[in-house]
Amino acid sequence: MTISRNSVLLVVTGGLFVCLAALVMLGYTSTIDENGVMALRGGSPTVIEGDFWQTLVAALTHLGDSIVLGVLTVIAVAVLIQRNQKHAAKWFLITAAGSFIITAVAKWAFGRDRPEIVEQIVSASSAAFPSGHTLRSAVVYSLLAYLLIKVSSQKLNKLIITIAFTIILINGISRVYLGVHWPTDIVGAWLIAGFWLTLCKFGYDRRS
Repeated sequence: MTISRNSVLLVVTGGLFVCLAALVMLGYTSTIDENGVMALRGGSPTVIEGDFWQTLVAALTHLGDSIVLGVLTVIAVAVLIQRNQKHAAKWFLITAAGSFIITAVAKWAFGRDRPEIVEQIVSASSAAFPSGHTLRSAVVYSLLAYLLIKVSSQKLNKLIITIAFTIILINGISRVYLGVHWPTDIVGAWLIAGFWLTLCKFGYDRRS
């Protein structure tokens, strides 16, 4: 019996997330999380008005805003429908929308408090674990990269992957720097995104 790559990824990402969530809820990651936040903030809990990096990071984090991701999803689905790729459009919509639902359910289930050891540069009110910005952006930008790779030349594939990876990475790290998430919130979001993308890709491949 051959074990597929998708099956391995599902087990790995799902298993790692369960382990991480358990450690977070039991409080075993507190020291790592606090040190991680302070390291990104340069050891200072306060913010400096007009600081260039704070302004830049605060602007970049909007790449993961719900509105931005929603607009990108609508555009992608519309283009796929226009190209008569209805199955791909349905898959994109379900996968992207699913990331929003998973975020809401997970935040409600874990109910983790956001960091209070540093001043928050942007406002955030929902629970911390997992990071919604990080989870949703990882899913949507991965989907966009996957679709672009299928229609682009091989020379552009590395560029597309690099851009998508950079956006996903920056979006996650920025949430910690801005003081609204713990590092494990970000890692947990990436693990869920990986699990969900793999699961949806598995379903897409079976129907293609």
